[in-house]
Order: sequence, then C-alpha cells, then structure tokens
Amino acid sequence: MKITFRLLLLAAALGLALVACRKNPEVKSSAAALEQSLSPAAAPAPNQPQPGALNPAPPNDAEVMVKSAVSAAQANDYARGVIALQAAQQKPGLTADQVANAQRLKQAMIADLQRRAVNGDQAALAQLKAIEKSRSQ
Repeated sequence: MKITFRLLLLAAALGLALVACRKNPEVKSSAAALEQSLSPAAAPAPNQPQPGALNPAPPNDAEVMVKSAVSAAQANDYARGVIALQAAQQKPGLTADQVANAQRLKQAMIADLQRRAVNGDQAALAQLKAIEKSRSQ
C-alpha cells in the first residue's frame, strides 16, 4: 500500500515536471498574430487633418506600444510586454482585431508566468509582481 502510494506520488510529480518544462507555444503564436495585425495592409488609413484645423491629430502611440510589447514577448520579457499592452489598450488608434490579438497575447504571457511561478520560478514570480505593481499605480 505504501509503495503504491509512493509510486503514484512520484508519477504525479514527474508528470507535473514534464508539463512545467514545456515551452508555451501560445505566446509565440499570439505574438505573431498581433504582429501580423499591425502590418500596413491590416491598418486603417491614418486620420487626415481636417482643412482649417489648428492642430493635426497626435501620432498613434498605441501602435508603438504594441510593437514594443511584441518585441518584449519575443525576448521573453513578459512583464514589459504585459505592461506595454495594458498601456496600449488604454489609448485610441487600435482596431478591434488588434485589441483582441493584444488581449490574447497578454493572457498567454500572464498564464505562462503563473505556470512558471507555481513551479517555483522566482524570475516569473518577480515579473508577476511587477505587473501587479503597474496595475496598482
């Protein structure tokens, strides 16, 4: 009885370790989808200033932030990516498709960080704390 329980416990621990070591492909595919949605063919025509307008429309900062987030995701700096996406989603200038892709990427990065933190990865835990701190500011 004790041997069976120990073997079952060992098998469960081994299975959990194998799942935890697997790289999450969802982050890469979500980053690629978001990057593709930023291509010039997918972007709407920029706003043209109205004749007689005193000030032209400000540049699209949201797209710059999204590109920064994609770059951070590709570099495995998920905290920087999530924080950039949070800021980008608060700014005007993104299409509905870009917002949906940004949300998917953000969720994938947070899920990967949470999975790694549960398995004892202190760097992932630090990144999650950085994300939480940015939300509270």
